[in-house]
Amino acid sequence: MSTTTTQLTLWQRIALETLWLICRGFALMPHFVRHNIFGGLCTFILRDVIHYRRGVIMDNLRRSFPDRSEEELNKICRATYGNLSEQIINTISQSGVSEKTLLHRMVVTNAESTRKAINGRSAILLTAHYGPWEAGSTVSLVFPEQTFVAVYHKITSPVIDELLKRIRTHKNVELVDMKRTMRHFVDNRQKRPMAMGLIADQNPALRANMNWYRFLHQWTAFFEGGEILAMKYHLPVYYFSPRRINAGHYEASFTLIYDGDSPIAAGEITERYVRLLENDINAHPEMWMWSHRRWKHTPPAELQAQKI
Repeated sequence: MSTTTTQLTLWQRIALETLWLICRGFALMPHFVRHNIFGGLCTFILRDVIHYRRGVIMDNLRRSFPDRSEEELNKICRATYGNLSEQIINTISQSGVSEKTLLHRMVVTNAESTRKAINGRSAILLTAHYGPWEAGSTVSLVFPEQTFVAVYHKITSPVIDELLKRIRTHKNVELVDMKRTMRHFVDNRQKRPMAMGLIADQNPALRANMNWYRFLHQWTAFFEGGEILAMKYHLPVYYFSPRRINAGHYEASFTLIYDGDSPIAAGEITERYVRLLENDINAHPEMWMWSHRRWKHTPPAELQAQKI
C-alpha cells in the first residue's frame, strides 16, 4: 500500500480497533438484517429525522431536472436517501469479507472480454458517485494482471481515515491519496501494469483555463486526471456502469471510452465520460449522490450567457 499509515495515539488505536470489530461483526450479519433492518433504520434517520442535506438535494434536483414537477423531484429525493443508506451499508459490509462474497454482490457482465481487450496493459477505469461507488474491491478481482489502484480522498479524522482504508483493502488493491495520483503512476508504471480506479465526477479545484462540460442542464467542471494520464501514456479508458438488482446486489459492465492509441482531441475523453454518466443518471436519478455540493464553482461569464 502506497499510503503512509497515520501515527495514531493509544486512544485512537483503541477507537480504531473497536470500530473495526463493530464493522467486521456487521459484515458477518445476514443480508436481511444488514439491508432490511439496519438499512431501513438508516434511511428513516437520514430522511425523516435529521433531513440530511435535504435543501442541497432538492436544489440540485431542481437545477438538474427543470422540466420535472415538484412531486417527481420529491419522489427522487426520497429514493436518494434509500440509495445513500444502501451505500453506507455496502461500504461497511466489505469489512474483511471473502473474494467469493464480493463477487457475489457485484457481477461484471463483460469482465472477460474487457480483460482480453486490455491485454495486461495499464488502464484507466472511470466511475462516479453513482450506485455502489465503493465497488473497487470487486473490480480489483476482475483484473488480476493489474494492480488495482483505488484513488481516495483523505478523511480529516485519522481514525475514520484508517478505518476506511482497512475496509477498502482487499487482495490486489492499492490505496492512493488523490493528491498523489499522477506521481504514483509515473513512479510505478515501469514496475507493473495498473488499473487506475478514478471517481471522476468530483468537484475539482478551481483553476484558470479549466474545461467546462454541459451536464444536467448546467456548466460543470470535472476531475480530468484520468484523461491527462490516458493521453500522455496512451492508456485505454473504460467507463464503469453499475445497475442495481436488489439491495446490496449489482450487475455492472465496462464501456470503452478511448482505446489508448487513436488520435483524440483534448477534452473528448472526459466529454464521453460525462455523456455516459448523464445517461445513467437520467435513467435512474436516485442512484447518484445528490447530497454533495456539486456546483460550487461559477463558470466563466461567456458560458453563463450561453443557453444549454
